[in-house]
Amino acid sequence: MKILIVHAHHEPKSFSSALARRAEEAFKEQGHTVDFADLYAEEFNPVSDRRNFSTVADANYLKQQTEEAHATEVGGFAPDLEMEIRRLEACDMLIFSFPLWWFGLPAILKGWVDRVFAAGRIYGGAKIYEGGLGQAKKRAMVLMTTGGGPDVYGGYGVNPPLATVLAPVQHGVFWFNGFLPLAPFVAWSPARITPEERAKYLDALEARLQNIATEPPQVLPPLADFPGWGKDTKKRFMVTVTRVKPMDEKFKSLIPAEQAHLTEWRRLGLLLDFRMMSPTAEPWRAFMLFREADVAAVENHLATLPLAPWLQFEIAEVN
Repeated sequence: MKILIVHAHHEPKSFSSALARRAEEAFKEQGHTVDFADLYAEEFNPVSDRRNFSTVADANYLKQQTEEAHATEVGGFAPDLEMEIRRLEACDMLIFSFPLWWFGLPAILKGWVDRVFAAGRIYGGAKIYEGGLGQAKKRAMVLMTTGGGPDVYGGYGVNPPLATVLAPVQHGVFWFNGFLPLAPFVAWSPARITPEERAKYLDALEARLQNIATEPPQVLPPLADFPGWGKDTKKRFMVTVTRVKPMDEKFKSLIPAEQAHLTEWRRLGLLLDFRMMSPTAEPWRAFMLFREADVAAVENHLATLPLAPWLQFEIAEVN
């Protein structure tokens, strides 16, 4: 497998850089080919302008997509950009390695995306989403560090949830171009933890990468579900869950299996949201938001829950 690690940290001794280099070593030890694009060390220019091209489609008005499409037709990308594009085209797995800055990518990595994902050459027409460069076969992963801890990005913190922060990358860069997004690897607040805790992160990364080629990716909606770029063909269903039998030891023993079901439904894009009251609340309620074709499909999913014999489900279609 050919791995492209695009790394964006200006300090080689940073923990972000340590993670990226450990990933490089782990992949090489597994026999993979690794292309390590260290954007700061290579002095990559993130500014997108006419320097992207050795040709000109319209000398009077610079429209990037027009110039990219023209350069695609005539082989008119500047040599430095052509090299980066070929790196992207050649990879089987794409890894973005970066510290989270201002809820997004560092400017140098965002500039790499702006320049390298060129219209016509990389995306456009039918070459998007499942028909994109990745062909829903190539994989992509975020490898990142944060300043804040997991609670601040956990959905109840002051910052947006991590899934919201990363949506422009996971959905807007990876999946838009046909790369299957894997769950991100996040090292929380490495500047505020001990050397021993940082070492555990490095070991955890190496362990995870052992099976990265077969790890189930996050499933995002295909373009085929949105004919004419219109409304989703799948519907939304709110499920209100109540308990009809008291919790017993059998119930408690099945809770981990129940949680595993919910996690898998989230990965598959079936379960969009889940909320529940305290387990000891009376009356107890939980709420699930499904993306599915019809009520029957939702009922089929719910019937597979390990705790289904203890539960009652009320299903309503919502807008």
